[in-house]
Amino acid sequence: MEFKDVIQNRYSCKDFSTQQIEKEKLMEILKAGRVAPTAKNLQEQKIYVVQSKEYLDKIDACTPCRYHAPTVLVVAYDKNNVFDYPGNERNSGIEDATIVAPPI
Repeated sequence: MEFKDVIQNRYSCKDFSTQQIEKEKLMEILKAGRVAPTAKNLQEQKIYVVQSKEYLDKIDACTPCRYHAPTVLVVAYDKNNVFDYPGNERNSGIEDATIVAPPI
């Protein structure tokens, strides 16, 4: 697919299926995150799989943007285990968490 086709065919989804993701597919997504490259290969990211009603309700209390998704992946990073770029003005945490986040 050409880049222009991607741009022309993109859309915003604000209502996800309520069908739970199959365990095999979820594991593939998590594996892709585990092997994603990070700065200095520190792998400081964590991916939390949220599926319980209790924690989905907590996510709903923080944001109106879950759109009924039955699974939420929360991507975070350990700020004590990041690569500090020269000059110490920034670190790799946000970039690495973004690289690891699945594009779904």
